[in-house]
Amino acid sequence: MKPTKTKHAFKDTWGKLLHYCRNYWIIIVAALLASMIGTILTLIGPDKLSEMTDLITSGLATGIDMDGVRKIGFTLIAFYVTSTLLSLGQGVIMATITQKVSNRLRDDISTKINRLPISYFDRISKGDILSRVTNDVDTIAQSLNNSIGTLVSAITLLAGSLVMMLKTNVILTLTAIVATFIGFGLMMLIMGKSQQFFVRQQEDLGKINGHVEEIYSGHTIVKAYNGEAIEKKKFDDINNSLRESGFKAQSLSGLMMPIMSFIGNFGYVAVCIVGAMLAINGSISFGVIIAFIMYVRYFTQPLGQMAQAAQSLQSTSAASARVFSMLEATEMENESHKTKQLDQAEGFVAFKDVQFAYEGSDKPVINRFSAEAKPGQKIAIVG
Repeated sequence: MKPTKTKHAFKDTWGKLLHYCRNYWIIIVAALLASMIGTILTLIGPDKLSEMTDLITSGLATGIDMDGVRKIGFTLIAFYVTSTLLSLGQGVIMATITQKVSNRLRDDISTKINRLPISYFDRISKGDILSRVTNDVDTIAQSLNNSIGTLVSAITLLAGSLVMMLKTNVILTLTAIVATFIGFGLMMLIMGKSQQFFVRQQEDLGKINGHVEEIYSGHTIVKAYNGEAIEKKKFDDINNSLRESGFKAQSLSGLMMPIMSFIGNFGYVAVCIVGAMLAINGSISFGVIIAFIMYVRYFTQPLGQMAQAAQSLQSTSAASARVFSMLEATEMENESHKTKQLDQAEGFVAFKDVQFAYEGSDKPVINRFSAEAKPGQKIAIVG
């Protein structure tokens, strides 16, 4: 699959999924706002900690203002407790919403199955359909529950940390940004390469489920016709394809966390060195160094979270594409308007030169079939 096509498919699929969640938008936005507010309160902490550090260091000779230290300490406790409660609330809300969305998806699939023509089931095995209802819907639910909240929190933490760092010291901020955004660029490059393998992985998973279900259902026929070796070869081919696509998808996406960790540590060391030089020159206080070390951690931490969320979003995109391809499949024609009934039936049915082939197959199953079923006769086509 070409990268451009994969990129468009990723956007289209997520657009459909977000539109599908439209009934819960108000609650989802409320949960995400709670996550953002909690993150902002966390970001204010280092600034208050810087004030406390400067208050202590300035009072070492003349006496420490314990009332001021106590006031800042209680403020920090209030901020962190509120942030924790908001994060817990966001988690509970998103868990509830994702269960409702996954339940609705399964209900819609169940309803859709009864409206699909037989030709659809000729193309797609029962195991593949079951895989969409179970594996794919579960993947969507897990991603909605974990990734969206994490992604919003990470973006807020990244942007907020950048603002607070710029407010604290521009030189140290530029040092952190250069190292961090190199890692961000590498993460986006890996995402573009790995998405096609996530799509293949979900497709292969559906194929292997379909093959296993088919063989288990008809194992007596397979044994009767000595087809074990042939079916085992088919299974091995599908399994090898699944192993290859899964290995490439997980290997590429697995590179993101180590890269982000290295870039984060590199940026942390660079900031410590530059900060020490500025402190020696008297450009910044010790409180600024303490606050900035925490801000650098807050600034690099979201990149790892975004890398994990990106991996989950890719799996969800592939799973959603399979689910929506089923929900958007052409249904049987509505024939409820056909109310005409036979007043009298003679019971004589004739077939003349009937031809039949499954959809998508060039090989005819029935070729130039002719037969007459006279009143009282029973005729069966066995094959």
